[in-house]
Amino acid sequence: MATDSYNEASLNLFTLKCDYIRFRSLTILVQPVHAHNKPLISGVVIKQLDPKLASAVYCKTLGDSEFFPEDMDVILHNKLNLGTFMAIPKSYVDYWDPKMTILPPSFAILSIWNTKEVFRFQVKGVSPLTYAECAGSRVLDTLMPCLRLPSVPNFFKQFGVYFLYGLHMRGYGASRLMKSLCAHAHNMARNDVLCRAVVAEVGKRDPVREVMPHWRKFSWAEDIWCIKELATAKQDINTNRGPHDCITSTSKSSPVIFVDPRDF
Repeated sequence: MATDSYNEASLNLFTLKCDYIRFRSLTILVQPVHAHNKPLISGVVIKQLDPKLASAVYCKTLGDSEFFPEDMDVILHNKLNLGTFMAIPKSYVDYWDPKMTILPPSFAILSIWNTKEVFRFQVKGVSPLTYAECAGSRVLDTLMPCLRLPSVPNFFKQFGVYFLYGLHMRGYGASRLMKSLCAHAHNMARNDVLCRAVVAEVGKRDPVREVMPHWRKFSWAEDIWCIKELATAKQDINTNRGPHDCITSTSKSSPVIFVDPRDF
């Protein structure tokens, strides 16, 4: 189960009444979609991978992360998946391997999931002053995009979000590559009338967390995952396992927690 760290009623219900254990803490990062395009970083090339190739890359790079799905190819072929994109330095283009038998020394990768076809959000209960301030920021952003004002999208009508998942980066200058991918995702969302935010959920120790652009006021500092192992005490004794072995075990080779977009 997953809930916000401030939801004490939910946490107490599951941890005290239903014998769940706190398992992992994740951060939900929200980036509003503005009226203007975000500029892509110079010297970076973004390539879209077909689902079969993307699945192979993910198995190589994130296969040892926690909760990595066995049906990764099914996710990438889903109609809600808008594509998998890889950013590489422009200097690597001449050495690009279309079959990805050898991964680039430096790259960043992510996939985009269209959640607005499943559910939508709407913000209610704000004061007239707040409503007017947000509307004014959008008007200025539209009339003077060159100023690149941090406008607030119209969250007061129903809207959808794009969910970024499968985030991974490695090599020299990887943070620049990931930022370019995030800008690319933002620009894709900008062309979708009903999409007004780009969202990602990452583990506390994931290096991507420090790179992702987001608004702190719209993000959740701690999304708590709790877990309960469905095993009897007799099974634990027979296998010489403690009652919470599944809780304390972690992926030693990767600090990444793979968040399945179908569970967001």
